[in-house]
Formats: sequence, C-alpha cells, structure tokens
Amino acid sequence: MDAVQVITLTPNPAIDHTVTVDRLDPGAVHRARAEQFEAGGKGIGVAAVLAALGVRVAAGGWLGAENPERFERSFAQAGILDAMCRVPGRTRTNIKLADATHGETTDINLPGIAFDPVLQAGAEAGLLHKLVPLVGPGTWVTLAGSLPPGLTPADMARMAATLRGHGARLMVDTGGAALRALLAALQPAPDFIKPNRAELEELVGRALPTPAAVADAAAQLQQDGIALVVVSLGGEGAVIASQGQRWFAATPRVPVATTVGAGDALVAGTLGALIAGRAPLDAAVFGMACAAARIQRIAPGLPPRAEIDALAAQIQPRSI
Repeated sequence: MDAVQVITLTPNPAIDHTVTVDRLDPGAVHRARAEQFEAGGKGIGVAAVLAALGVRVAAGGWLGAENPERFERSFAQAGILDAMCRVPGRTRTNIKLADATHGETTDINLPGIAFDPVLQAGAEAGLLHKLVPLVGPGTWVTLAGSLPPGLTPADMARMAATLRGHGARLMVDTGGAALRALLAALQPAPDFIKPNRAELEELVGRALPTPAAVADAAAQLQQDGIALVVVSLGGEGAVIASQGQRWFAATPRVPVATTVGAGDALVAGTLGALIAGRAPLDAAVFGMACAAARIQRIAPGLPPRAEIDALAAQIQPRSI
C-alpha cells in the first residue's frame, strides 16, 4: 500500500450529534433549530480538513464493529483512506449543544468502548498492521483526543514509538494530564504539539493569564525538545513557539457560528502548510486562518482557498 502524508490516530472516535438552539438556558425546555450528525473525534476532524486541503491522509484508530457506517461514508465522501481497526462494540455518540445567540457549544462526551487486556492486545496489533505500511519518508502521525477506558498514555506512546521507528514525525493534541504522561513516555519529544491554554496550564501546573505567560511556558517546552508549540487561546488568538522564538497572533474578527472543529482546523492547516514546505510560523498562521474559516459555518468543511488566504493575510504575528 502506498504511503500517505498524514496518519491521524484517533483512539476514541465519536459520532457527534450537534443540536442547535437559539439560546441555551440550563434547566429550560428548548426547541431545536437544527440537528446534525457527523463522524467525530479530533483526528477525524483533522483528517477531513487535510483532505479538503488536498493532503493524502489516512484515519487510524478503533471503531465499534456494530456501527461503523457513518464513518465509512464520511471517509469515502471526503477522500480519506480508512485505516481504522474494527473492535467489538459500538462507537460512542457525543452530544454538542450549539447556542446560536452566543456562538458557544456545550459538549457532553460519553466514555467510549472499554478495552480489557485481551481486546487491547488484539486491537493494538491489528491497528499497527494497518498503519505501518502507510508510513513513508516525512509522514506525519497525529495523536489526538481522549483515550477510551482501559487504554493509557503509555499504551499510545508505545504505538507512536513503533510508527516513529519507521520514520514518522509525531504531532500530539491532547489534554494536560494525558499530555504530561505522553511527554514523559515519548523519547524523543514530539515534533509538534497544540494544547489550548487550559491544557497547557494543567500540564505546567500554574495559571497562564497572559499571552506572555503562555509564551514562557511554550518556550520551556521548546527547550525540552519540541520543535513547534502552538497554543490556542480561543477567540484571543494563539501563541506560537519555534526555533527559539515566540510570537502572539490575534485571531481575525469573524462571525462565529460554532466553535466545533476550530482546533482540528488549526492543526490540519498547520500540518498542511508544513508539508508544503512553509516555515513553522507561516504554517501556524495558515492553520489559524483555517480555524477562522471553520468557525463561521455549522456544516463541516472549508471555503475556497482564496478566502482562507485572505484570512491569513489579516493575521500579523508579533514577537512576545
């Protein structure tokens, strides 16, 4: 099988059920404005944006054998290579409540398929059997999202080490406690990480109230061997650290339809630009433009490339 440019590894995918209401009031009865189902999970979202950008991408991870159809259709429609391993059970459904008035989304995430030791051994071997032949020179592997019950960061670090042993570069996008455990288990350090502010605060064990404080923490991660650190600050922007330098970049002012998928678009856009040979700072700015484009629409996908480039031109990073 031919190698791909990116493999997204999603250990705990989900069917995302997004319900849009005019305004979310806890405890009240709501009338839904719309609902939408899509194949979800951080790596799945990253793969969809990469495919839209013309990158050869495979989606890896584990799907419940009882309900894989939505993912299979999504991969076929988007042009994503299906490298998911099927395991007994049902893939979880996550509920997302989109507040149209405030442009905010409330997530209710279920735990996922439980992995016992017997299932884990077979699932890990089966997935690596699919993924190793897809790794070629320069292939990126993304490790993103939560872990299903029974799997640990050490388990994922072991799989990542196998893929890196075949030449893959590693990008990690996960939460603070899991990120801390992964960074402790991964040698060498990942090539690229993208925590948000809360995840970075959990990782370093202190509040990071300003972009300068975030930049200090990101610079420390650089010293620990991570080549590119992009910290998303929501609507405020992002802090980027690479090659011994740090920048703050403000997000363009755009109408917000939903925040779902913004982080995935940031990761995918950055990876796509890195693969195209752009410098880390320019790549991260393009990723921010992809995120700014994504949050303007409820439906997944990106606008024409010219619109993304126009958003990127509005982003002016400054040293911090």
